[in-house]
Amino acid sequence: MTNYKNLLMLRSFNEQLQKNIEGADDVLPLVQLKKMVKKFTARYEEFDESLEDLRLDHCFKEGTKIVRDDKGNYQWTAEGEKAFRKAYKDLLSTSIELPADFKALNYYELGMALPADFLKANPWEAMEEVLSPFFTYTPSFNYNNETSGDS
Repeated sequence: MTNYKNLLMLRSFNEQLQKNIEGADDVLPLVQLKKMVKKFTARYEEFDESLEDLRLDHCFKEGTKIVRDDKGNYQWTAEGEKAFRKAYKDLLSTSIELPADFKALNYYELGMALPADFLKANPWEAMEEVLSPFFTYTPSFNYNNETSGDS
């Protein structure tokens, strides 16, 4: 289970990685992340449509006509903008079921694939909280201390 806010953060995280890491298309965890984001395309489209509906519902209208400025941007009354912001926050927190075939990415493998300079500019701890629904913390390698005789 996740929400639109987390999905948008995932998409943004992926875009930053693809844009800023040289050779991202050749790094397996980054390729897997890109594929994961692509699986949510329909959800992103749903969000965009819902967001546009909220804008239309709450923007300033003269009768049934929507009022826009010279650049084509919506005009707002104070009440309309306040209602839009509340509805937007509610939309971001809308719960979303992950697909039944959803496979989480390995957190450690992704972390190891990120260059140190990227991690300095983008603290991993901050990303971890938002991205946690999409990652597993199970390492692909096995630490087995039972062979040491200490149980």
